[in-house]
Amino acid sequence: MQWLVDLHSGDPQQADWEAYLQWCETSPEHQRAAQKAEWLWEQLGGALQRPVPRSRRLPVLGLVLVTGLACGLVWHGDEQGWMADQRTAVGERRTLQLADGSRLELGPQTRVDIELDGPQRRLHLYRGELYVQVARDPQRPFEIAAGDGNLRALGTAFAVRRQDDAVHLVVTEHAVRARVQAGGATQTAEVQAGQGLDYDADGLSRPYAVDPDAETAWRHDRLVFSNRSLGEVLDALKPYHRGLFWIRDEALRQLPVTGVVGTDDLQAQLQLLQHSLPVRIRRLPWLTIIERDEARTSPSR
Repeated sequence: MQWLVDLHSGDPQQADWEAYLQWCETSPEHQRAAQKAEWLWEQLGGALQRPVPRSRRLPVLGLVLVTGLACGLVWHGDEQGWMADQRTAVGERRTLQLADGSRLELGPQTRVDIELDGPQRRLHLYRGELYVQVARDPQRPFEIAAGDGNLRALGTAFAVRRQDDAVHLVVTEHAVRARVQAGGATQTAEVQAGQGLDYDADGLSRPYAVDPDAETAWRHDRLVFSNRSLGEVLDALKPYHRGLFWIRDEALRQLPVTGVVGTDDLQAQLQLLQHSLPVRIRRLPWLTIIERDEARTSPSR
């Protein structure tokens, strides 16, 4: 990937391409690695415009990967929520008034199914982030299914974020009861207002104190970071960006970040990171590269 980024960042000479092609053909392992990287680059929108020697053939592995991706969408579409009732795009927020009187706010890149018929009200969060103010109805409990757990509202307002199998809960009013299946056993916890909780396939954390206003600032087009790692910050920014973040030095992920950014101002977000950390940020089509700035030896806050 680094080689492809360098080749596409300017106007590479033919010799650069020849060196790349020679490396690709040195061994089957190199060829497979190059095919995977080229396929990823093409998915990011950077069509590979390189001279193709007569000896080069259509990358079979790339075709297999594309076919596998298409099959995965068919077989696992329901699990990923591709056909969910509500889906938001990159950077999009949406507010819904549900039929039962509850108010639902969706963050960007969120997929959720809504089931309000029957003896209980239920949302299924496949990915993304939501905030719900639950309308009172003692006869019909309100639950959110996310990952390996269920969250039951106890007359409340709360936010839920899901990234893969990891789920983060923040309660802003009253309480929520969390129930998770892990290791063949059921774990439960009751989370009060001003508390958060996390769970994944390994189980449930204990409730802990949080700042609800900071945790739900995305509802007001802001993201608040207080001594968060750069890796965590980039995870939070992903739903607002098209393309991928790529950190060339994994050690940079641990750098601390403190600040407030607007979710509708991409340039301000990147300027904050570049100003407060010893990093240099390069933006290419569908790819943002974050690398160490050797001229700056320590972060400033």
